[in-house]
Amino acid sequence: MISTAGWNRSPLEHYSKGLKVLDMGFQNTAVCKSRITHIDGNLGKIQFRQYSLDYLLEHHDFIEVAYLLIWGHLPSCAETQNFEGELFKQSNPPDIVIEVVRSFPRGTPNFLIIVAGLSAWAAYSADHIPIHTGKNIYLGNPDAVDSGIIRTMSALSVVIALTSCHQQGKQFRSPDARNSFVCNQLLMMGIVNSETGKPDSWAERQLNKLWIIYADHEMTNSTAAFLHVTSTLADPISGCMASLLSASGPLHAGAIDLAYRSFQQIGSKENVAKLIADVKAKKQRLFGYGHRIYKTVDPRIYHLRKMMDDLAVKTASNPLLSIAMEIDRIASQDTYFTSRNLKANADLYGCFVFSALGFEPEIITAAAAMARSSGVMAHWREAMSDRPNIWRPQQVFTGVVL
Repeated sequence: MISTAGWNRSPLEHYSKGLKVLDMGFQNTAVCKSRITHIDGNLGKIQFRQYSLDYLLEHHDFIEVAYLLIWGHLPSCAETQNFEGELFKQSNPPDIVIEVVRSFPRGTPNFLIIVAGLSAWAAYSADHIPIHTGKNIYLGNPDAVDSGIIRTMSALSVVIALTSCHQQGKQFRSPDARNSFVCNQLLMMGIVNSETGKPDSWAERQLNKLWIIYADHEMTNSTAAFLHVTSTLADPISGCMASLLSASGPLHAGAIDLAYRSFQQIGSKENVAKLIADVKAKKQRLFGYGHRIYKTVDPRIYHLRKMMDDLAVKTASNPLLSIAMEIDRIASQDTYFTSRNLKANADLYGCFVFSALGFEPEIITAAAAMARSSGVMAHWREAMSDRPNIWRPQQVFTGVVL
């Protein structure tokens, strides 16, 4: 708050404690201090803790990066095994969760099913909900926070898989203790080799990389939604539900889904020029292009393109890829976009990598949210080690003061 001497003599007593800063959409407002992720939007660089995204993609798996984000250092082999072992122990869905997920019509938007499934999971273990126990559970209690992280990530992973299987009419398969966390995600969702009945090793390797790319992105809308809810000392699964609903919006992670749908609606690359003209005339929105943070190329794009090259046989068979590439080609040469520093973001190509790995288009946004849960949990753990500070933004009243 910026204070001003004598301001309390004004009849507007609701300003008596100082000046309010009006920052629509929080474009220039920092809400916390953090050591987790740094993004340089001008240079196009992403850093998780003390490591670059490039280095982590080259040398580590998703579970190791998740550990790094949450606990601040890369894990030893023993720490990795323990982390995955604890996640596995919490991955047996209560019957009520399965019943709730399967009670929905298959055409229901999957985020609504996932949130309902998580709600049932939380209700099954209500002793982890502060309002139910009548006391603070997590603030200043790192052991309880760590248990909450494991429980929330496991619940989200399983409920996403249950939802995907329900909507596609597949049989849900329980995770295998011998598998990695990433491999079990593929197994539970039925993304397996038709001959072996197991996930392909190449798919596991590529999903590891893809989830690292999506693991954290600083203070996103959905991360902020999670922290906003849990600043009241609510439990992490409740925070996760809020985060998911935030992510489902078309201006956030829902753009992944909408980008893919827009490619379907365009039909062929010959229609891209008209789309670009409509975007410039403000008749239509272009998903997968532009980002508030980046003034240069989204650094994640480089890695996604490389993954597309690695999966060339599978991505090339997707007729929508040529549309995305044509959008990128035309927009990257058009002064309307270049003068505004509007460039391709991860949403333009990320959906094709997920699709090449066997994810149905409808579940891609949720699968990306599963990756992001590692970063969200890291931010929550950081917040719970600090003093209590409920997030309560102010407003500027524009009506008539009585």
